[in-house]
Amino acid sequence: MQAIIDKTKVKPSPQQPTVASDAELVGQLHGFVKYLLHAHGDDYARTLAELELSLTQLRALHVLAYDVDQASLKELSEQIGISLPAVSRAVDGLVQRALVTRAEDTADRRMKQVRATPAATELVERLMELRLAGIDEFVGTLSARERARLTSAMALLAEREEIASRCARPTKPRSRRQKDAA
Repeated sequence: MQAIIDKTKVKPSPQQPTVASDAELVGQLHGFVKYLLHAHGDDYARTLAELELSLTQLRALHVLAYDVDQASLKELSEQIGISLPAVSRAVDGLVQRALVTRAEDTADRRMKQVRATPAATELVERLMELRLAGIDEFVGTLSARERARLTSAMALLAEREEIASRCARPTKPRSRRQKDAA
């Protein structure tokens, strides 16, 4: 009976790729991201270490440089998904470094509004350029076959709405004029 069962099992043909288990896929993605960040992100990592910015501070700068003209601490907390006290501490450090300004809200003096300074916008742009340079360096190492297969896989993933919005090559942070016009 076991021999009959074994013979009826479907075995992948050489043309059919085998589907990796979720654990294998997670491991492969982890390895790829880790490789990409470590092997082709030295300048980015070195610059970030020299700046001594926390991840919370970095995320806040990105939101203030790319997404909003200004935000209350509460709005910023919600945008980056961390507690209000953690955002407040992060912003304190950014204010001390002259990367963010903090002012009273004209409508509600109890609220504080934060805004990226031109120095912060330049810093975020420089960090983005370093990150993209590392990715570009990696892409330059791909063979034609690897490039074609990666392009196909990425095109499929880029169809997902939550990924598609992040796939366009980032533009420079919005200038004050662009933010005011939006």
